[in-house]
Amino acid sequence: MATPSSAPAGGAGRPAPRPPGPPPVPGQYRPPAGGGFGPPGQRPPSRPSLTKPQQVRIGLVSAILVVLGVALGLVATMALPHVYAAQATIRYNLSDRSSAGDADRTLTTQTVIITGREVLQPVADSTGVPVDYLTKNVIATIVPNSEIIQIQVNHPDRGSGIQLADAVARRYLDVANDAGDRARTQAQLDNLQKQLANPATPPAQVADLQGQVADLQGQIAQLATRSNIASIVAPAFSVLAPVFPNTLITLGIGAMIGVLAAALAGTRMARNWTRR
Repeated sequence: MATPSSAPAGGAGRPAPRPPGPPPVPGQYRPPAGGGFGPPGQRPPSRPSLTKPQQVRIGLVSAILVVLGVALGLVATMALPHVYAAQATIRYNLSDRSSAGDADRTLTTQTVIITGREVLQPVADSTGVPVDYLTKNVIATIVPNSEIIQIQVNHPDRGSGIQLADAVARRYLDVANDAGDRARTQAQLDNLQKQLANPATPPAQVADLQGQVADLQGQIAQLATRSNIASIVAPAFSVLAPVFPNTLITLGIGAMIGVLAAALAGTRMARNWTRR
């Protein structure tokens, strides 16, 4: 028989109580009994899902915002000032003995001449358009694998743009074909021939004048062999569609703005409806 000294501390048939554990350290997390939130076994609440009418409403609002963005782009296309392109086409005859590298360098040089002041300054003087404006709005482009150079002038008025493109093309022909040198040489030759035809010319000067005439005639013959290096293939004309604003770009920007607005509005509506 068990004696009182040998009986369990909790009484007969009862386990001895466990000693209390150490106190929790400040800041230490102790999960509630049963784990989780609320009563044992209960899951945390979930956000309610959108109903079918709410989803339809978000879709309608998003579609309306995208359509409004596209309409904004269309309005911007019509409201912004339009700039049109006038083009003239030039052909620069290359030597048959020119290699591909030489031909590329030669044509590139011609585009630099076209957009330089040697061509644009006389055009500015004759048309009254500032040369700085022409420098910014005259573009020369080489058509790949060809001898064709396209001269483009951007201008708000179609008619004025055509006139400027034609003036730039003709001035370039004078430079490329040395038309100015031929004109000056021809003027000198005409003056000498008038002196020879004048009876008052001293006989001692006739021989000298004849030598100068022969020299100038030889220069004109050399210039003639170099003429028509460049020629106009297509006269200046205005491109139908404006170069600014670009309709596709403005519509695309408007559509992107509409999509972003639709995403923000849809997200905000969904959060308001699913908030408890």
